[in-house]
Amino acid sequence: MADVKKLSELFFNSVKHSCNTSTAILFSGGLDSSLIATVAKNFCSPLLVTAGLEGSSDLEAATLVGEKLGLDHVKVVMDEKEIIRVYNKWYRLARGGQLNKIELMVPVFACCQQAAKKGRWNVLLGSGAEELFVGYDRYFDYLQQKKDLKKILEDELLKLPTGDCAATDMVARSFGMTVKYPFLNAQFAQEVQALPMKERIGTRENKKPLLRKIAAEFGVPTLAVERKKVAMQYGSGVHKVLMRAKKAGLLEPELSGEKEEKKK
Repeated sequence: MADVKKLSELFFNSVKHSCNTSTAILFSGGLDSSLIATVAKNFCSPLLVTAGLEGSSDLEAATLVGEKLGLDHVKVVMDEKEIIRVYNKWYRLARGGQLNKIELMVPVFACCQQAAKKGRWNVLLGSGAEELFVGYDRYFDYLQQKKDLKKILEDELLKLPTGDCAATDMVARSFGMTVKYPFLNAQFAQEVQALPMKERIGTRENKKPLLRKIAAEFGVPTLAVERKKVAMQYGSGVHKVLMRAKKAGLLEPELSGEKEEKKK
């Protein structure tokens, strides 16, 4: 049986060592970022930062949860023109890559830009939660396909530092910031990975039940605990904008990932 109190203590210590007086949290109002914010309140006064199109699910959820947490909250409303401009900029700086990899950098850029204006140079992000607590839909597809899910999760977790985290770090460094990932703390991650898969996994309809138990230990707002996972590029509305831009021919072919597809 998973020791929720022990896992909670390890996560508490991870966030503690990630905080300082200039901390900002990339905040979606979902389970992962709300857990980080709730724990961080014990050690600092973090600034919550959310980016998205007007009316996007992230902005709406983050506004409600942020009010319950009682923390300073900056909301960045992006428009379609700005999203396309920022995407193209980061594609060039990253020297290529598929759209689904580069698009994550758009809301990260918007959040880091605003955090920098507020003098916040230490950014916390929830990367690693999906791989540790089996949060993506595709993991349940792998189970149905009889694949070795434990091995897949281990491999994906190992790739994060040179994948999504590296992209986030690149954006943050452009503002002189550092990014910390509380879920990737070695002690915490190892403790979760040592659990039997049946204790880490929920169902396609009720993902990450173990992490929700940890969140309940800290009193994370119910709205955040119960919110279904929406990746930042989707919850912010960025993905839909870029898909429309691609169809309209507003992105160069290599920016849309077409060259990568042709090579396969």
